[in-house]
Amino acid sequence: MLYDTALTLQQTHFDDPGQADVTAKKVRTAVDIFESHTAHEDHFILPAIQQYEPSLADLFAMEHIKNHSLSEKLADLLVVHNHAVKPKVKIEAGQAISQAFQEFMVYNLEHMSKEETVLNEILWRYYSDAEIESISKRIVRSLRHDEETVTTAWMMRGLSNKEISNWLKTVETTAPAPVFTQLFSIAEKELSHDRFRQVLEIFTEGTMVA
Repeated sequence: MLYDTALTLQQTHFDDPGQADVTAKKVRTAVDIFESHTAHEDHFILPAIQQYEPSLADLFAMEHIKNHSLSEKLADLLVVHNHAVKPKVKIEAGQAISQAFQEFMVYNLEHMSKEETVLNEILWRYYSDAEIESISKRIVRSLRHDEETVTTAWMMRGLSNKEISNWLKTVETTAPAPVFTQLFSIAEKELSHDRFRQVLEIFTEGTMVA
C-alpha cells in the first residue's frame, strides 16, 4: 500500500481535480490503516511486551507518537490542497504532500522492520505459540469491517503464492465456511489469472496426492 500510494503521488498532477481526488483518497486510506495498525499495537502488543520489557515497550510507544504526528501533518496538507484555488498553490500543496508521504513511508518501513526483528523476538521469548495466536485472534476480532477488507486485499497482493495457499488452507480448516468463501473470493479478485491458477495448484496439491 505504501509503495503503490507513493507511485501514485509521483504520477499525479495536483492541478487536475480527478487525479488529485484519487490520490488524496489513497493517501487518506493509507494513513487511516496505519493509524489503526498502530492502535492495535498499543492495545494488544505493547502491553504484552510491557510486562517483561517495559523500556522497550515505552520506546515503541514513543515511536507511535512520532508516527501519529506524521499522519496529522499529511492530513493537514490534504486540507490545504483541498481548499486551495490557484493552480500554483494546488501544485505546491501536492509537492508538500508527496514529500510528507515519503517521510511517512520511510518512517513506517523502518518501524515495521524493528517490529519484525525486535518485538517478534520478545514475543517468542516470553509467550507460547498458543498465547501469541490468542493475541492475534483478539486483534482480528477488533478489526472494523472496512479495515479488514482493505488489509486483506493488500495482503493478497503482497504475499507469495505459497503463503496465500497456506492462508487459504488454514482458514478452510479453522474458520466457518462463509469466512473461507469470502477469502477465496478476495484471492480470485485480487490475483492475476496466472497467479490465482498457481495458488489453486498449490492449494489442491495435497488433496490430489491423497
